[in-house]
Amino acid sequence: MFLGQLKDSVVDLLAEGRHAEARELAMRAHGGYPKQRALTEAWVAETLCRTGDDDAAIAVLREALDEGLWWWEEILTINPPLRSLLGRADFAEIVRRSEQRRDRTPQDVPPMVYEPEGRPRGVLVPLHARTDRHRGFARRWSAACEAGLLVVVPQSRELTTSDGDVGWIDEDQARAQVAQLCASVADGLPVVLAGYSQGARFALEWTMSDAVPEATGFLALCPPEDRMPVIADPARRPRGYVFTGEHDDDRPAAERFAAELARHGFDTGLEVMAETGHTYPKDFAERLLRALGHVLPH
Repeated sequence: MFLGQLKDSVVDLLAEGRHAEARELAMRAHGGYPKQRALTEAWVAETLCRTGDDDAAIAVLREALDEGLWWWEEILTINPPLRSLLGRADFAEIVRRSEQRRDRTPQDVPPMVYEPEGRPRGVLVPLHARTDRHRGFARRWSAACEAGLLVVVPQSRELTTSDGDVGWIDEDQARAQVAQLCASVADGLPVVLAGYSQGARFALEWTMSDAVPEATGFLALCPPEDRMPVIADPARRPRGYVFTGEHDDDRPAAERFAAELARHGFDTGLEVMAETGHTYPKDFAERLLRALGHVLPH
């Protein structure tokens, strides 16, 4: 079974309260996906915490570390399912060892570009999450070309897992990188700043704060509860769209944020994706095109 299919099955079991079956199924992934070992073991630990087996979660993470795996500390410390481990000395030691081992070698990968037929009517700049693979992430957003958009997908220069996943660790560096990119590709066209998870938070924050002046709209897929921007009295109110999963731990925060946007006069769509957790829905391409229809100037 593909890892994504296994995760979906576990989400369904957890939603139905069948915790013992969810635990058993998740443990089948333990050690079973060598190319995605760091993310798989972290996810197994998350599932064990969800089913009330914190000691087993610690054991899985410690075993992974002993075998040479590592994660950027935020993957462990602000991950909602792992919150029950915060405050434990053995978990703090795992975080310390993992961060000490983290590879800090900069990655220099050019943006991936997907071009529409004919002249673009806008630009979509999607930002990946704390743990993503550039090519796989970019392909998910390429459907925006069907709406006539040029899709330009930057990659962080920083590794966040021993699997080779990337994420945005230095936020000042990330902001400067994305702002420079948007300035170079806008060419007078509307720019929609988009993102998934951590990237969704940045898309929201940088669009509303004018940190990326070219951004005329935003699209946020599964924005996280952690460090979401505060809406005060913005100088402008770009159009936007927020997706959250029915079974996403961050769903309450996303719904509160969308309601706050509406209260401040933003024209923002909110879509709760049925039977979906903190992940992409199977029909993401169709949902993306619908959201862009709301966000882009008419």
